This record gives sequence, C-alpha cells and structure tokens, in this order.
Amino acid sequence: MAVSIGSSLARGGWLLALVVVVVASGCSSTATTCPTGQTSCGGACVDLTSNPLYCGACNVSCNAGASCSGGSCACPADKPATCGLVCVNKQTDPANCGTCGHNCGLGTCAAGACVCNTTPATVALCPNDPATGSCVDKATSGANCGTCGNVCVPATTCSTGTCQCLPPNTTCQAGTPSEVCTNTQTDPANCGSCGRACGSGYTCAAGGCQLVCATGLRNCNGVCVDTRIDPANCGACGNPCGSGKSCVNSVCQAACTTLTCGGVCCQAPTAGNACCPTAGSEICPNVHKNFIGTEVQTYYTCTPSYTYDVLTASFASGTWAGDFGLPISSQRACPDTGGSLCVVRQKGFGVTAACGVWCYEGPLAATLQVTQGYACPCPTQQQVDWY
Repeated sequence: MAVSIGSSLARGGWLLALVVVVVASGCSSTATTCPTGQTSCGGACVDLTSNPLYCGACNVSCNAGASCSGGSCACPADKPATCGLVCVNKQTDPANCGTCGHNCGLGTCAAGACVCNTTPATVALCPNDPATGSCVDKATSGANCGTCGNVCVPATTCSTGTCQCLPPNTTCQAGTPSEVCTNTQTDPANCGSCGRACGSGYTCAAGGCQLVCATGLRNCNGVCVDTRIDPANCGACGNPCGSGKSCVNSVCQAACTTLTCGGVCCQAPTAGNACCPTAGSEICPNVHKNFIGTEVQTYYTCTPSYTYDVLTASFASGTWAGDFGLPISSQRACPDTGGSLCVVRQKGFGVTAACGVWCYEGPLAATLQVTQGYACPCPTQQQVDWY
C-alpha cells in the first residue's frame, strides 16, 4: 500500500515528542539533590551553617579546634586565638606563649610568659626575658653553652656547659674569631696540623697535601705528567724509556728520523714512529719548534701547531730536556699570583744544570725561558718562543 512522505512524518512526530519527554525527565542527569537546609559541595550534601569543613561556603574550612556556628568559624573559649591554622591559648600554650611562635622550650607558659623548670638546675631562660626568651639547658645547648648566647663553633658539641671538639677533630686557632673544629686529616687549610695550608691545586688526604692533576695527567712523585708521552714515566710512573727511545701511546718505541704515513715520507726525528689518523687515513705529524737563544729545535706531534696547553708544553719541554730531564712542575704560576701557568723541567747536574720554563696559559702563553742552574725564574716578556 502506498504511503505519502507527509503522512509518514505525521505518524513519526509522536515518537520524537516521546524522546524529548524522556530526556527532559532527568533520567540521564548526575546532579545531586540535597535535603532542605543542605548544600552540595563536591557531590556531598553538607550543612554550611554547622560543618567546620564547609563553613558558610564550600571552599571555607575552619582552623583546627574551631567550630562552625551560623556559617561562621569560632575558636573555643579555652583557645580563643589563632596561630597559623590552629586555635590556641597564648596565655598557656608553650609553643605560642604570649605571641605566635614564641616557644618556651623546656619550660611552661603562664599568663603569656615562659616559666622555666627548676630541674635540672642548669635550665635557664635565654635571653633572660619571659616575653622573648626560651628555656634551655645550658649544659647541652650549642647556642647557649654555659652562658646565654655562648655559641659553639660548627662541628663542636656542648657538654657540661663547655664547647668540646671531639676526635677525630681538633681545635685550631682557639680563642680567636677564626677558631674552628676540624679534621686535620682532610682539611686543606689545616692539613696534618693547625695552620698548615695546602697550596693551590692541592688537596688534603691522610694529613698530607697531595697534588691534584688535570684530566689526562698522573701524579708521579709530586709532578703531574702525561704517561702516554713522557719518556721518564712511560705508561706508568718511574718507567723510563732507554736512550734513543721515545714514549708513544704509553709504549717505549725506537726513535726514527723518517716515517711513512699514507705513502708520504715524514721527517719526524723526535716524534717516534707514529702517524696521525684522520678520516680513516694517516697523515704526517705537525711540525713544532723551540727557539732557545740561537738554537732552533724541531719536533713533530699529532697536535696542531700553535696549540698551547699543559700537554703541548710538557712535550716541548721534554724535547729540550731529553730522556733524562727532570719534570719539576706542570702548573707553575708566573708570576706567583694572577699570572700564567707554565711547565718547568731541569736537565744536567752541577755546572751543566739548566732549567726551562714553558708557559702555556695566560698572558705569557707561548713564552719560554731557559737559564743555567736550578733557580728556574719565570719569563717576563710575552713572545712566541715555541709552537
């Protein structure tokens, strides 16, 4: 049987109306319906006139110890004041005596003032003002040891009214503003004994000042050396390479005057038999020179020319001193304060003794000075003496 579109819409209208009625009836709603006199706060029905957690409004809660009446918070009669979020009685509360935060310590609070116990007899009010002082035991208080205001220095303890520096610590500079209680086994300002300070670049261990070497260097008999290239300490402290040998990558190798790298002949008489790797290939070492008076020393390394650091200075000075040269320092300051850092080496003995200073950092970088004897004075004028 044929039915017109208009007739179908007319018949379907009652179904649409039914759906609207069902939705409007609230079957799908999640709203909370509270009894008369209560309000929904976060899904819970509460009485805003008496609930201390929701007093007067959903986002208002009373202080600890307070009650809610008529939508207003009120502390009880025995604790009429508030300190922070707590109802307190400033006349009797030892943690808030007279004023918020005034703590009576070992005493009690009466009429808004601290009263100290009489036992033990060493308990006293410090400072001696009931309105501001606190009851402390002067026999053990580090801030009031023996007398009010006598503060024990850090690391000490107060015992029987006396500041004591207990082992393994020691009192240094006693009775002065600089008094300290310290461990002389580890304190770089009092290393081994009071007043014995370690110099710059040193730390204190087991009561002795020990040199702290830069990364890549090793402490060999009090001198920082690179055991990868030092012929006097090759691979390990005290392992010298023999005459005619050099130290390359911590291994003593026979010296040679010619070297083939990537098919190229390199004249490297002091660099050892080692090529420089680059991009999967090998290239000749870089040329370096020492200008000492009228003498010019030439040597080769993989480090680019005109590179100045403790490693290049150590290699340059080692080239001058030879296999039997003695490293003296790798961090010599020239001048002593605010100056450059330099490597110092000696060679020879007696009348043949000589000392060389190679500066690698600061205003005197690239400068060297060689003098006869053992004095090892610093250079004074910057110029390019090595690269």
